[in-house]
Amino acid sequence: MFVMLAHLQPYLRAAALALGLLCATARPQDPQPVPSVFEFPCLGYAKAVNTRGSFGFHVPRGNSPFQDSWHLAEDVWLPAGSEVHAIADGVVRYSAFSPTWTDAQGETHWNLGNVVVIEHPLQPSEKEAESICSFYVHLAADRRVKVGESVKRGDVLGRIGKAESEENGRYPAHLHFGIHLGPYLQIPPMLERELRTAAKSKQGLCMGAVVLRGEIVLERSGVSDVRITAKESGANCVLSLLVGSTCPKDPPPDIALWCQGYGDQATLQEWLRPSAFLAARHAR
Repeated sequence: MFVMLAHLQPYLRAAALALGLLCATARPQDPQPVPSVFEFPCLGYAKAVNTRGSFGFHVPRGNSPFQDSWHLAEDVWLPAGSEVHAIADGVVRYSAFSPTWTDAQGETHWNLGNVVVIEHPLQPSEKEAESICSFYVHLAADRRVKVGESVKRGDVLGRIGKAESEENGRYPAHLHFGIHLGPYLQIPPMLERELRTAAKSKQGLCMGAVVLRGEIVLERSGVSDVRITAKESGANCVLSLLVGSTCPKDPPPDIALWCQGYGDQATLQEWLRPSAFLAARHAR
């Protein structure tokens, strides 16, 4: 889940217009706007976030699978078993296990482990967006919530997973916690930039048998898809806003493709610095 779009192509569903639109799944219950009062996802949050795992940390070139990318969240270094709470009222959009796995060639594919995503509506007076999504990663297997459930601020979602265990994706014990701007299902700017860049390249934007070139138009199509049309030729296709796990065994449900731990520097603008956002809106 932490990889960039170029590595997600096998899991992106595209089809020519002649084949018809992809079937959209029913959207879970919509959350209702609530007062913008939040709490931290863990006790001792502020002291448990260090520089290396902070928002915007740049991973230098080297042997890391995330080299030359920026950390889109904050790592909370608390012991395994520490409770993780919902930061505000909202609706659970994702709750599943995406394992890290090693292929036959010995290459490790780093995924999220147990993860929960909650969508929170914001009051109209908020400047950031109409809603945000909180992103809880590397949890233990005993997640307490299911997709479509409403949660209240402070509800227990789960616990930090055991260090280097399968349940947390083989990472050291910590919570990777992020806040993404906008609703769970959206056309994220990260995706739009990559699609436009590819369409203007020499190869064009290759979506199966369809190749889009030049200027393109992106429009939502149903609940979880986007229609992409080349202005000049009129060629078009439909692309899912969701992506599946790379794990071939018992793959989890698809997840919104913005759910990444690392990205390019421009993608940082699509996320909020959790400690600052929560501190400014913390329940007194």
